[in-house]
Amino acid sequence: MTSLATFPERHQRVMTDTSDPIHRACDFYTPDGERDLVALNRRLHSPEVWSPWPDFLIAFASNGCGDYFAYDTRQSPASVIYVDPDGTPEEQLADPDTLRYDSFDEWYESQMERYTCSRCGARDVRFVASQDRLWLLRVCSSCGFEERTDAIEL
Repeated sequence: MTSLATFPERHQRVMTDTSDPIHRACDFYTPDGERDLVALNRRLHSPEVWSPWPDFLIAFASNGCGDYFAYDTRQSPASVIYVDPDGTPEEQLADPDTLRYDSFDEWYESQMERYTCSRCGARDVRFVASQDRLWLLRVCSSCGFEERTDAIEL
């Protein structure tokens, strides 16, 4: 596996700062935490999974459903690719419609978009049900702004 020292600087900072909001936005793996980056990649690259990952893919985050965001280290700087659990990594690498990001920074900003207040830009929002229980509301802890996000399907 790639050395942690070769991860982008921002990624290294986020791994050591558990208060960074990315840890709420997704399952973000670290080398010494509950979500073990090294153990995850050992498993994904081993024959114990139905389609072992190629060595050049390094998983670092998940949405928690068996899917992963991974660095494609065949280029420098490494890009980020979304690896869906419904296909092999090779199939997704070959698919031009697979979700990709040019950099960790681009991936990070896309993940944080949902957690950013549209009024003040703070990344300290929480989600609550509306009083009528029909909508999910994004509530900013900094400025108090509330806005609808998604309908709640019952």
